[in-house]
Amino acid sequence: MKKRNIALFCGLFLLASQLTGCNQTTSVQPEKEELKVEQTQDTTQKEDIKEEQEIKISVTDFPKETDPERYALAKKQLDEYHAKYPNITLEPTDWAYDINSFLPKAASGQLPTMYGTWFTEVNKIVDAGYAADITDIVKEWGYDKYLDPNMLEVLSKDGRIYGLPIGGYSVGVMYNTDLFKQAGLVDDGGNALIPQNFEEMAQFAQTITEKTGVPGFFFPTKSNQGGWMFTTLAWNFGAEFETFEDGKWKAVFNSPEAVQALQYIKDLRWKYNVLPDNLLVDYGDFFKYFGTGQVGMAFSTLDWLNNPVVDYKMDKDLVGMFGLPVGPAGEEGRGVLMGGTVRMFSPNATPEEIDAVFKYLEITGYTPNADPEVEKTLQETVQADLAIDKIVGPYGLSPWGSGPRREAEIKILTENANVDMSKFENYLTHGMTDLRPEEPIATQELYKLLDSVVQTVLTDEKADPQKLLDQAVAEFQANYLDKQQ
Repeated sequence: MKKRNIALFCGLFLLASQLTGCNQTTSVQPEKEELKVEQTQDTTQKEDIKEEQEIKISVTDFPKETDPERYALAKKQLDEYHAKYPNITLEPTDWAYDINSFLPKAASGQLPTMYGTWFTEVNKIVDAGYAADITDIVKEWGYDKYLDPNMLEVLSKDGRIYGLPIGGYSVGVMYNTDLFKQAGLVDDGGNALIPQNFEEMAQFAQTITEKTGVPGFFFPTKSNQGGWMFTTLAWNFGAEFETFEDGKWKAVFNSPEAVQALQYIKDLRWKYNVLPDNLLVDYGDFFKYFGTGQVGMAFSTLDWLNNPVVDYKMDKDLVGMFGLPVGPAGEEGRGVLMGGTVRMFSPNATPEEIDAVFKYLEITGYTPNADPEVEKTLQETVQADLAIDKIVGPYGLSPWGSGPRREAEIKILTENANVDMSKFENYLTHGMTDLRPEEPIATQELYKLLDSVVQTVLTDEKADPQKLLDQAVAEFQANYLDKQQ
């Protein structure tokens, strides 16, 4: 029972006691006293009915039946929720956020009570008025004390909170431990060597290509993913993309540092020749290449470790991950891209409906606390992953930056690890530091524009990185940033 329910009950009990006491003091006839008590009980019943009003909510993020273990767990949790809160009807929906379908749904008032999206979409959604302000309820539940401050900053505007982080990621490098071994990139103990800077990483990729015949590196070029990975690469060369000057946003990613970063990508193709022959690729292609032993390494996120393992039956013991090497900007200029997914709420949702969603999230284990029920949920989730031989053990960013839940999560994951954790030690040490959020304005549009820039330098040996970025800056400024002013 929540504190406010307890307070309500106590207040009603005290009210009934005071009424009875007054009746006794004034020597009211027994018949009237009985009537008074009946009236008090009726008031209590009305308050109970008000507290237990019928509520109907809808949510996204429900697992699909194609993931049977996770689906069974989610169905079990949903049944528990309905049993605990019989006055609430929760309807899961299979609608998933995408840029094209969101605006029509939002404009027509058909958003689910809670919907998921990406960190990059928060600003535009809030500015358009399609997200509820949940600041007060976040504080009422005490979540603000434990939510990761980096994520909370991304999900806030003008000091108000508009979303709950589902999970976060930071970019590192996934690598095939067997290909490293075949290429001789191991120490005396047989452990993979870790490249210390971007130049060394390109040389490692070249060695893998020459020694094994397998492309040493993968870089995406479509589905907004080429631009996405170009930003985190360029930050480490010292580049900036969007700056706020004199009250206006300005595109600045045609600097010498950005040009140098684009030249690095070009060199992966024309100098080192370490990329797959198919250059029009996204991470769906990477999962296939990596899962079938056809690529050595790539920028990646920890939550992608299992895609090659589950989808292509890759031996999980061949997967490793290390943190981003140091770029030309040095340790002080290091920038590790942090992104993630977020739960937001329909602007039409009532406080009672939002509270009902929070109750559902707590049933699923979304809480900073670590009571036995939460630990049970965490264990069940891990066991569901172990049942289908997913990689278990390595941990990344969590919505809960601190507190008992975070500690319990790390403990349960490491105790149930089914892989050699030394293959992830570098990432666990360096992969979640120097975090930097994605660019704030028209982020996905920026990525899409940069996709074409990356494609051009990989398909045209004579392409001029400076001219390409000059053109992209002018286009992005005119078509997006100027329209934001």
